[in-house]
Amino acid sequence: MAVQEARGGCAQESSIPSLEGDKALEARFECPICLQCLSEPVLTPCGHRFCNACIHKWLQREGGVCPVDNMPLNAEKDLFPDNFTRREIQELDVKKPQKGQDLGSQMVDCSFREVGCLASVHPDELVTHLDTQIHYHTSLLNAAYSKLQVSMQEKKVDAKAQEASNLWEPDSKGHMNGDVQQSWQGLLRSLYERIVVLEQRNREQDIQLENMKRQLFANIDQVSQDLALRYCNGTYLWTVTQISKKLVSMATNPTRSMFYSPGFYTAPNGYRFCARLNLSPNDHSHIALHIHLMRTGHDDSLSWPFTGRITFMLVNATDSSRHICDTVMSRPELHAFKRPLRDMNLLGFGYTEFVSVHDLLISTQGFVTPDDSILIKLHILSV
Repeated sequence: MAVQEARGGCAQESSIPSLEGDKALEARFECPICLQCLSEPVLTPCGHRFCNACIHKWLQREGGVCPVDNMPLNAEKDLFPDNFTRREIQELDVKKPQKGQDLGSQMVDCSFREVGCLASVHPDELVTHLDTQIHYHTSLLNAAYSKLQVSMQEKKVDAKAQEASNLWEPDSKGHMNGDVQQSWQGLLRSLYERIVVLEQRNREQDIQLENMKRQLFANIDQVSQDLALRYCNGTYLWTVTQISKKLVSMATNPTRSMFYSPGFYTAPNGYRFCARLNLSPNDHSHIALHIHLMRTGHDDSLSWPFTGRITFMLVNATDSSRHICDTVMSRPELHAFKRPLRDMNLLGFGYTEFVSVHDLLISTQGFVTPDDSILIKLHILSV
């Protein structure tokens, strides 16, 4: 297959521009958007932390998706204040953890504790726990949903029985007390009040059931997406939407505006990578494309450093002979391929000048689709 040559130089190791030289701040205290220390941190259902102001601006600008893994986010429902991390940041300069210090007080409960997960983990391991226990958490949600349905049925039966027993209370001789008309008016008023109470309870239960359904379906979608990323065998098609807006954002702030793909696996229990797209720090007229190794819960079973073959491809939607494609071998001596000590290696590997912005945006080139998106194909084969 013929390919178009548009890369500047060979593939090489590259650090994230705004993090060069910054070694002191722990990864869990960094905002993935501004890449600075978290300010008023909030936590998303997909397990990522952001500055409160950064994520709200992002959601308004980028259409309601997580900037790390592109999962749907709702600014009103899906952002939770992370007071634990906020307190840790406040204590950084006051309380330095000593060697051998007991870390038990820093353990946090699993987000699914209310439905039965009793795990307590260190904040650094919470994301890994949620990632590796997806099936278990989904089964807990299914069980909770079933119990809620049974409970609602039992409450309806009990309510009907109570209602039937209280509808009419004759005197000891079986005669109505007082004036007949007043008795009927009192009965109707009592029935009306009971109907109002029952309708209110029924409405509350419908809301609870609907929330459980929404949470269950959201988790099922999350599981499906996670399975697709885990079983892709190292081949991932990354659709970068709203590319025009992203290019404007990158041009406005070249060293801080960058976009990441979701993490995908070379095998179900293999290496995990993500891709990074940003303007070249050397030449802002070109786009850089790199891959980063990400930490997994089974890194102990893998061989380090990573060795394998990596293919970068910018797909041309109109002419396959015009794909921009290159395949390179990893270089084990580089830090980019060593075992990650944080959620993602700061050093990536790829091209600092993969394609020029001018060539990308020319309509006759065929890289940008009518819905303003581009398709990047990444294939990583471990050898």
